[in-house]
Amino acid sequence: MKKIISVLLAAVMVCTAAVMFAGCGDGNYPVTVANITIDKEPAGIVVLDPSAADIISYMSYDGKIVGRSTEVDQSYLAVAPDFGTAANPNADSIIESGAQVVFANDKINADTVKTLEEKKIKVIKMSLADTPKELETNYTTIGKILGGAVTGLEKGTSSYQKLIEHMDKLKIEAASSTASTALDTACYLYVDDGSLRVMTSGTYVDMLIGYTGAVNVAVNIADGNVDVNTLRIANPNYIFYSDEQTLNAIQSDDVLSKLTAITSGKALQISNTEITRQGLTALSTLEKMINFMHPELDKKSTSDEAAAQTATQAAQPAQTATEAATQAAQAATQAATEAPHSEADRYDIKITDDLVLKKGDEDSEDVKDVWELQHRLWNLDYIIGVDNVTGYYGDKTEQAVKDYQKAAGIEETGIADNKTIVSLFMSDAPKAVLPEGVTNDE
Repeated sequence: MKKIISVLLAAVMVCTAAVMFAGCGDGNYPVTVANITIDKEPAGIVVLDPSAADIISYMSYDGKIVGRSTEVDQSYLAVAPDFGTAANPNADSIIESGAQVVFANDKINADTVKTLEEKKIKVIKMSLADTPKELETNYTTIGKILGGAVTGLEKGTSSYQKLIEHMDKLKIEAASSTASTALDTACYLYVDDGSLRVMTSGTYVDMLIGYTGAVNVAVNIADGNVDVNTLRIANPNYIFYSDEQTLNAIQSDDVLSKLTAITSGKALQISNTEITRQGLTALSTLEKMINFMHPELDKKSTSDEAAAQTATQAAQPAQTATEAATQAAQAATQAATEAPHSEADRYDIKITDDLVLKKGDEDSEDVKDVWELQHRLWNLDYIIGVDNVTGYYGDKTEQAVKDYQKAAGIEETGIADNKTIVSLFMSDAPKAVLPEGVTNDE
């Protein structure tokens, strides 16, 4: 895996971009970012960089996308035509699409850039953010380009704040889930040019580890080269790794293979895709890491364990009348002490009497009610695949709501009215029964 953290927009975009006004009434355009001037709001864009696509979608600008690269493989963007790879896109297809702006990365070849610029198509090269400040700059930069110096900047800022607020909420939830006062430690390992490396401080992965509530044990490793003795002494509670090649390298090392996280099964694969997309995917990746570290928070794991326990009990010999009565009494006591309750506070949604969501609704930069509705439906397996948690209430969401309404005994309208939303966010909301062989982990 190549080094995934590079200087943001050739270090220029880290600074506040210059904004030029040319008599526009709203002050939005023209706008100049990193010496590239956008004269008016782009009606169509092509996205070649997967992380930029993730951010654009999170900001609800994905309706402008008229084309993408092969690497932009998020399922909710599949409707956009594929124009080739990020390094060698089909310039003719981009030109024919009518796009005014292309979001690329350093992989794009110079000849393609020259061809597009000759056609007055602006090519913006994006880089992955290392720090929260650089991540915010990515959001505000994309906002300015797609929405203008005033409206777009505001949208970029508020979208970033929403992302961080959600991450903070997940961190607090993780911290409150354990009775232990001991500090969790973790690290992220990957292979680069055949060498095992570790993510150090000042990287985006270090930021994610911090939001799990854990401390990155590699913060004092300067160059990212794995120091096995340092890791042996630190002996992290959890290890995240990029791929099977990395895991094989860990298991082949006499020191690393004996770390507690490896021997106790507390190592989890977090792919390069998951740690290089900094919009919606960032939240699902962080939630995946936290649920691995705190399985009691993972509703899927809890329900799976309950199902397994039920199956085991069903396979055992019939209980005696006394045993059955005793267990029934215990169950009744437990039910009385664990009455159904709303779990809306686990999600960033305020359930009011007039909150109604329906097909065609789409989140704004300030309100993410559709996203949270979809998130809950995904947690309960009515939506398959986290990529379908998009913030837009389309056909799949409508069908998922109908499926939930049927399971909950509510009129199947496909509209998430107050009755449906209240029921959906209750702790005893019925979970979907997945077909055999179907999983919903990603």
